[in-house]
Amino acid sequence: MNKLAILSIMAGVIALGLSSANIAMAQLYGGDVGKDITATPEQLEECKKLGIPEFACTQTAILAKRRIVTAEQSGAYGSGTPMLGRTFGELGGYVAALGAIFGGISAAFFAMALRKPKAPQKA
Repeated sequence: MNKLAILSIMAGVIALGLSSANIAMAQLYGGDVGKDITATPEQLEECKKLGIPEFACTQTAILAKRRIVTAEQSGAYGSGTPMLGRTFGELGGYVAALGAIFGGISAAFFAMALRKPKAPQKA
C-alpha cells in the first residue's frame, strides 16, 4: 500500500473516534455534559446511608450501590450481578470453561511438539 492510502485510513479512524466521543460522554453522564449535576435532598440522604460521597451522588451511583449490596447478601440470586455473589455461580463457570479451553489448546500444542521427530543438528 502506498502512504496516501495508509494516511487516509488513519484519518478516517481518528475522525470516527472523535465523532463517537460525544455519544460515549452522553451515555456516561446522561447527556448534560459540562453542566452541574445536583442531587435532590432524598438522593443525598440515600447516598449517606450507602456510603457514597456527596460529589458522586447520582441516581446511577445509588442504583449501582444497591445492586452490589443486594448481590453481597447471602442467598441473593437474580440481583443483576450474579458474578459478585458468594457462590461458585457464573464466575466459577466462566473460569472453569476458559481453563478447559485454554488447557485443551495448550495440551494439543504440547502433544504436537512431542510427536514431531527432532531434526539432527549439524555441528
